Amino acid sequence: MMDMTGRVYGQRRASHVAANAGLRALLWWTGHGLVLAARCSATLRSQITRGLTVEISSDDGPARHWDFDGQRRRVATSAGRAASPDLAVRFTSSCHALRDLLSPDAIDAIMRDRIDGTVRVEGNHLLLMWFRGLLRKVVPIGGPGNSRRALPGAYVAHDPAANGVETIIIEPAVRQLDPQWTGAWNARAKLWIVRGTNGEPLREP
Repeated sequence: MMDMTGRVYGQRRASHVAANAGLRALLWWTGHGLVLAARCSATLRSQITRGLTVEISSDDGPARHWDFDGQRRRVATSAGRAASPDLAVRFTSSCHALRDLLSPDAIDAIMRDRIDGTVRVEGNHLLLMWFRGLLRKVVPIGGPGNSRRALPGAYVAHDPAANGVETIIIEPAVRQLDPQWTGAWNARAKLWIVRGTNGEPLREP
C-alpha cells in the first residue's frame, strides 16, 4: 500500500514538474517572440498605442510580464510578476495555465475557470482579448481552429425553389403613417430624432 501511494505521489510530482517547466517555456517563448515581432512587424506595432503592463502567472511559480511602450511602439518582457499590471491573469497551477492558454477557445476557457476559481483576472478585462490577438501573431496558441471546414447546413445540390425569382411585393410610397396604425404612431412618438427634425414639440428629458 505504501509503495502504491509512493508511486502515485511520484507520478503527480513528475506531472507537476513537467507542467511547471512547460509553462515557463511557453511564457519565455511568447515573451521574447512578442518583443521580436514588435521590432519586425509594422502591423503589430500599429496595435501598440499606449503604455501598459500585462502579466501572466501561476501560483506555483512561473510568471512573466510584458511592458508596452505606446510612444516607441515597442515591447519589453521580464520574468516574474509586475508591480502594478494593467491586466494580470493568475492561475492557481501551471497545469491549469497550460490547459487554458493552449485551448482552441482560450478566452472562453479562462472565463469559465474564472467562475470556478482556478484563475483570477485582475485589471481591465478588455485587454485580455487585445493581448491574445497580439500573441496569436507570434504563436498560434488558442487559435480558432480550422476555418476551412464545411459549414453546417451548406447546399450540396442546386435547389430550383431557391433561385431568387420569387415574387416580391412592392408597396406604394406613402408620406405618412396610416392613421389607423396606432401601434406605429405610439412608437413614433418615442423617437425624438424623428419628431425633432419635423419641428414637433418635444417634452423635457
